[in-house]
Amino acid sequence: MPDLELSFAITAYDRVTPLITGEVKPDGVTLDYQGMPGAVPRVFYEQIKFQRYDVSEMSMSSYLRMRPLGFPYRMLPVFHNRIFSYTNVYVRKASGVRQDHPEDLKGKRFGIGDYQQSVGLWTRGIFKLEWGVEPQDMTWYMERSEHYSHTGASKEAGLGLPDDLDLRHASTDFSSMYLNGDLDASIGIGSTRGSGIDRQQSTNLIGNPDFPTLFSDPKAEAVRFFRKHGVYPPHHVTVVRESVLEAHPWVAVSLMEAFESAKRIAVERLRNMPPTLLVFGRQFQQEVDGVFGPDPFAYGIAANAKALDMAQTFSVEQGLSPRKQAWEEIFPEEVFYREERVSGGH
Repeated sequence: MPDLELSFAITAYDRVTPLITGEVKPDGVTLDYQGMPGAVPRVFYEQIKFQRYDVSEMSMSSYLRMRPLGFPYRMLPVFHNRIFSYTNVYVRKASGVRQDHPEDLKGKRFGIGDYQQSVGLWTRGIFKLEWGVEPQDMTWYMERSEHYSHTGASKEAGLGLPDDLDLRHASTDFSSMYLNGDLDASIGIGSTRGSGIDRQQSTNLIGNPDFPTLFSDPKAEAVRFFRKHGVYPPHHVTVVRESVLEAHPWVAVSLMEAFESAKRIAVERLRNMPPTLLVFGRQFQQEVDGVFGPDPFAYGIAANAKALDMAQTFSVEQGLSPRKQAWEEIFPEEVFYREERVSGGH
């Protein structure tokens, strides 16, 4: 029987590269790698609006938001781009927001590339969880356009945002707004290059003492959160077209095994020969192991239950999702069966 050929769009993460190069191949499946046309933002936009790819990386926030509407994809518990996005918040020093005082953000003007994107979901959720700062406590400026954005594409599908949310569309890039005194804080500080649907920044403000990070030691704050909650926030998920899984249920397990094999190869290479440009690479790896254990990027439903529940809770709290969906509505049935076998359950 010939292989099933599936279009595949994903960032070339080290954990995925063996799949992209063909060093690892899913059983019975040929992945037609499409790259990431327009980078992450445009691929996610086109998945929301056009369902362009069979298998792809996808925004966790957008998936949780769209799935109740019948978004025709199932999620594989293979997570990418795990970051502590809230520690990547920058502030305008003159705004009066003190370092290490997120509560000072109340009443401020806050910039975000796309309101519904996962960095926003996690940042807003953690600010509320840890410091009692609600999304409605700030005025939000969205840098992407009203229509050419993840939030805009979801709006066209019939999804709105809470009525009491003050969300405005920025008329220029955030670096210009910062320099003009029109913005007090933002997630990230932008790129002078832009991306598939992002504005280019007029000025590179990274390292400018007038625009420091909210946290004086972002790494220490991230470690604190992880040790308190045991959650390393996953921002991107892996999705598979539902009609493919309905016709070929075995594809879910084939892909899971391939992703896991690719990750094993990447981990072995990293540990055997850390990148030479990381001068203290081995020592840094030991430090990471001491915080996260040997596998910060664990795959699987059970291994990520706490993070998944937290993301769903944040999505409902922020009015992005109407309810927390049962995981049976999200994940392929065969993935549950596989986890029972791997864990020794019945």
